[in-house]
Amino acid sequence: MRDIWTTPDSFSFLGADRCEPSTSALRASGARAAFFGAPVDTQGFTQRPGTTLGPKACREASVQYAGAATMEHGIDVRQYWGLVDCGDVSIAGPVAYKIHQLIEKTMEAILAAGAIPIMCGGDHSIPIPGVRALARQTGARIGYLHIDSHLDTAESLGGEKDTMASPITRIVEVEGVDPRNVVIFGARGLGNPPPLVQKARKLGVRVIPMAEINRRGVEESIEDALDTIWSGTDLVYISLDNDAIDPSCAPGTTAPEPGGLTSRELLQMAQAVGRRGVAVLDIAELSPNFDPSGITARLDCTWVAYVLSAYATSIEAGELPGPGRSRRRPNRRR
Repeated sequence: MRDIWTTPDSFSFLGADRCEPSTSALRASGARAAFFGAPVDTQGFTQRPGTTLGPKACREASVQYAGAATMEHGIDVRQYWGLVDCGDVSIAGPVAYKIHQLIEKTMEAILAAGAIPIMCGGDHSIPIPGVRALARQTGARIGYLHIDSHLDTAESLGGEKDTMASPITRIVEVEGVDPRNVVIFGARGLGNPPPLVQKARKLGVRVIPMAEINRRGVEESIEDALDTIWSGTDLVYISLDNDAIDPSCAPGTTAPEPGGLTSRELLQMAQAVGRRGVAVLDIAELSPNFDPSGITARLDCTWVAYVLSAYATSIEAGELPGPGRSRRRPNRRR
């Protein structure tokens, strides 16, 4: 069995051409953005399984949006970014750390080709290998935005350290990541016991909970989060956990929490993120078993398209360089 394989599904993400996940193949394709699946499950939540089906669901939902030209920007994402689909990382047996190694390998190949990796999980352990790969490949100062209802500051889960419960704890350990440039956006609900709240404070990361977002307003809160991750950094990594979104808008997730971001607010955030540029995007905790209508996967596809469209608009306006080039740190944008 090959370590990395091109998905046998009949669909690719947004109808993109398929491409082998190697730097040489990606360069030859001219890709500036590359989608790949990371169907890893480290959580053991037997009552709500299904995140390994996330990449497949995202591809199937994206058929409706092939080309993905947003009305607001008028840019065909697939064409502008030379978008390709690199399939899924895969290995025989449910060995999470080996899949994490393959995620790093795939991420580094895409980055070395000068493209933006767009990774679809899988559970929320995927930013751990993702940030490690970005740091190792670029040697940059990295800002990290964790859009999530949960703090994810556990030291370990079931004796394992690199799990969906601990991405924040692991990411602040990565060379090039300063905790002051790490933001957890949208935390709320019953899944954040006091020890995890205390751990977030101890780690020194910024938490912008839903209560604060509701009080200050979503626009101001988003800009605050982006100012924080971009302060003194070169590149940013954006990670979206579907449980950050209210279950009324995104029911297909592992650990839904009432009172989250609406789809409208998420797309507002996508445009704000894109206007400043992004090095890596990932989407986690898409569990299509709990969403027969497919609206969660459709929202995920739209999130990606809006980020890339807004980014392209800023490039075309001369406000940002493209991916794989030296980045200036953007000023606050309204």
